[in-house]
Amino acid sequence: MQAVLYFSDKQVREKLFAFVDAAQGLLLVAGVRHGAGMTRPPQAREPFAALEGLFGDVLSQVIVADEGTTEGMWRDPLGDLGDRLYPEDKKRAYAAATGYVLLEGGRPRAVVRKHASPAEDAWFLQDALSRLSQGIPAPDPAKRPGHRRPEPAPRAPPRYGPASDTGAPEEGAGSRRRGDASSRGGAEARAGSGRARAWRADEATPPRGHRAVAAEPEATDPWTVLGIARGTPRDEARKAFRALIAQYHPDKVAHLAPEFHALAERKTREILDAWEAVERDAE
Repeated sequence: MQAVLYFSDKQVREKLFAFVDAAQGLLLVAGVRHGAGMTRPPQAREPFAALEGLFGDVLSQVIVADEGTTEGMWRDPLGDLGDRLYPEDKKRAYAAATGYVLLEGGRPRAVVRKHASPAEDAWFLQDALSRLSQGIPAPDPAKRPGHRRPEPAPRAPPRYGPASDTGAPEEGAGSRRRGDASSRGGAEARAGSGRARAWRADEATPPRGHRAVAAEPEATDPWTVLGIARGTPRDEARKAFRALIAQYHPDKVAHLAPEFHALAERKTREILDAWEAVERDAE
């Protein structure tokens, strides 16, 4: 069984709590972003679709989708659930609100943090579920996601050829070798640029080591946007965020001209983006 709740629903918090209280077996609760450009519904995305197909007979899911609209930007149902599940442990409450929380009979049994990809999330979720239910097998240990070292940046061709094995080069030979090396380097550079042009024409994404990175504009400091000092404890920062986002509730500007509605929406998005950045910085 899969259920999807949306931040824009005024009763999203109450509905989420009702699902948690009514669940008898294993229940997975997690949040996702669901913007206007996303065509697939939340329950059809990974890892939720794979878990439903493999273990839907023993696992229920509640997916809480944030559409990024002003109607739901001041709501935090997952944060409220985390506080309810772990009232004395702020760290675990935060982990439950931002990751995957597994419950049984309405009580938390495990929390799995989100990784870099849905495939990695699925492996760790199956590993946690296998410890809670005999009906779910453990994942293949050989396929456990690991941390890969980043590839070194490509180096430019050397300006000089390799040193001679017999000692110092003959007089006049150095200049010839330097000329040969420069010619080879120029040919390699020309070949490299040809390869780069090839992937731009034929591939959806460039190969590793050749990705062109566009310069990004300097971002506004998120801590400044929220009006708090860098390093403020997470629970205090969260209270500041909630108080600030509440100031731009649509009801506060309902009596004003339409341009103020647009301004409130832009400001709300700026505050939300700043909070996401602060959350990442606090991890």
